[in-house]
Amino acid sequence: MALFKTLTKRSQGANFEQQARAFLEKQGLKFVAANQTFKCGELDLIMQQGETVVFIEVRQRKSSRFGSAVESIDYRKQQKWLDAANMWLFTKRNQSLDTANCRFDVVAFEGNDPPLWIPNFLG
Repeated sequence: MALFKTLTKRSQGANFEQQARAFLEKQGLKFVAANQTFKCGELDLIMQQGETVVFIEVRQRKSSRFGSAVESIDYRKQQKWLDAANMWLFTKRNQSLDTANCRFDVVAFEGNDPPLWIPNFLG
């Protein structure tokens, strides 16, 4: 039963990441990569807006009863996000957070509301 729940949760996550990607592409961002995993963390989506690499965290909550999707991005998650982005920049572009033109955005889904896009979430 636990495996079934995990697969269902994973497929739900993939569905929301796909929705976020489509939403951001409509806003003019270009897709670069998805689900980049490192020992230090994972990157849901990587997009490009002009010269800027945009690292996207996709969050979803059925309701805000236990806190909003945005509120679920705690300090620990933010640090993993930064570490994974730094690793991706180093391995794919031979850059770092100090040298790359990049930013960190959130796309949050709550209930049946349209996606909430927060550019420069870590800005």
